[in-house]
Amino acid sequence: MLNNTLELQRATLATDSQGGITETWVSQGTFSARINPISAAEKLVADKVTADATHVIYAEAIDVRENDRLVWDSKWTFLIMGIKNPSEGYHHLQIYAKEID
Repeated sequence: MLNNTLELQRATLATDSQGGITETWVSQGTFSARINPISAAEKLVADKVTADATHVIYAEAIDVRENDRLVWDSKWTFLIMGIKNPSEGYHHLQIYAKEID
């Protein structure tokens, strides 16, 4: 059951008024998802890509990339560490993410 709505954000680089480069996060839209914390047992068997992940997020097949971030309820932010396509048919995705401040 995809019972949460998340906002997908992607980093973009822009030139500021001083000629420097500033990273900003731009919304790519929202999608339905289910969020599960990763247990200690799951971390023991995780591969390197997902070893630092704190949550696995199940979602419909969407255009999501490593290093994008997800915002849930304007309170929690997650950095995407890895993405798996378990059905190999892009029916749904398992997104491994780390909660960040």
